[in-house]
Formats: sequence, structure tokens, C-alpha cells
Amino acid sequence: MRPLLGLAQTSQPTAFDQFWTLVRGALALNQPTFQLIHTIPLSLLAALVVVLLAGLSQSVGQSVVLFINQVRPLRFVFSLLLSAVLFVFGYSFWALSTWVIVHFVFAGDATLIEVVRTLGFSYAPLIFSALMVFPYLGMPIFVVLSIWSLWAIVVGIDAITALDRWETFTSTALGWAVLQLLQRTVGQPIVTLGRWLTNQVAGGRLIRDRSRLSQLLQAGLTPPDPALTTLQSESESEEL
Repeated sequence: MRPLLGLAQTSQPTAFDQFWTLVRGALALNQPTFQLIHTIPLSLLAALVVVLLAGLSQSVGQSVVLFINQVRPLRFVFSLLLSAVLFVFGYSFWALSTWVIVHFVFAGDATLIEVVRTLGFSYAPLIFSALMVFPYLGMPIFVVLSIWSLWAIVVGIDAITALDRWETFTSTALGWAVLQLLQRTVGQPIVTLGRWLTNQVAGGRLIRDRSRLSQLLQAGLTPPDPALTTLQSESESEEL
């Protein structure tokens, strides 16, 4: 038993052993941190956990929509979890599109897994997305966190490639643009499926339009007016 104990004591720490240290390094835009995550075990899984926490936090920050729609408690919790999972899917597509730009446009030497890890820890600022729940401050907070996260991605990609800072920023921006384009074209069925799943988990079609949400608030959080629900359905049909 002694050799086994000795081996355990000298084994390399995993990314989960240093999880919050790595998160703090990503928040500080520390290049050595982004280099370190590619050398320790379980860093890919840890990166996915960061994204999941960011998605869950953002779901909490946007949960006012669920409150106003009077989603029941259990459905409320499952809606938050589903939103976090859908957030992870969005991240994975951004990572893929960014890697394509880095690899094929700028001939960067980063692997897809390295880009996935880097983007994962670059989402660390979005762990504070729950602060978006504050009235009036929600949008400014979201903008600050988004810029912070975007710059973390630039620093992270710069740390693992030989690209210059401008090429790194362009790769990240183009990757995001490709993601937006795909979501509005060939990815529209996936977006529609995600919206349908969200409504199913919430127990009904959610009203998201700000003016209609304001009407519900002014009505004292009464059950949604069938007429408003009809208008919402027509509006979403037109969008599709």
C-alpha cells in the first residue's frame, strides 16, 4: 500500500484541484494561465464546467422573464438548467467556427481541443452574468462582461498560437460572425428546436417581448392574456 500512497501524493494536480486559481487567472487575462490549462489533466472537462456555470448564471440573470410568465417552481428550475445546456451548445459552435478561422484563414497551429479549452476558460467573466437581474443595470453589466470575455478569448488564443494580436482578434470576431450567420440560416431549425424545448419545459409559450412583459407587470402579474399569447405566436411565426 505504501508505494500506492506515495504515487498518489506525487501525482500531478488536475484542473479541478486548481479550478478557482485557473478561473482567477482567466479573469485577470493572465497568459500563463491560458498556457497552463493545456498541460494539466482534466482541463477540457474543467473548461466545460466554466461554460456551464456561465450559462447557468446568465439564465439566472434573465430569469425575470420566467417570473413574469409565472413559470411554476419546478419548471422554473428545469428551465434554468435547459438554458444553461443550450448556452453550452452555442459555445461549442463558436469554438468550432473560431478554430476554422484560426486554422484555415490564418494558418494558426492551435488544435480544436486547445481552442475549446481556451474559449471555455475565457467564459469566466460570464460567471457574473447573474448580476444582469438588476433593473436598469442589467444591459450595461452584460456589455461589460461580454467585452471582458471577448478580450479573454483574444488573450487566450494569442497565448497558444503564433498569431499576432490583431490576427487573434480578427479570428475571434470572425468566428462569432460565422456563428451568428449559421444561427440565422442553416442553423435556424436548431434555434427553433431550442425555443420549442424552452417553451415545453416552461409549460407554455413564454412571452419575451419587452412591451408585452411590461403589460404583464402593469397588470400585476396576472395570467397571460390569451390575446397577448396569440400576438406572441403570430410574431414568432413571422420571425421564422
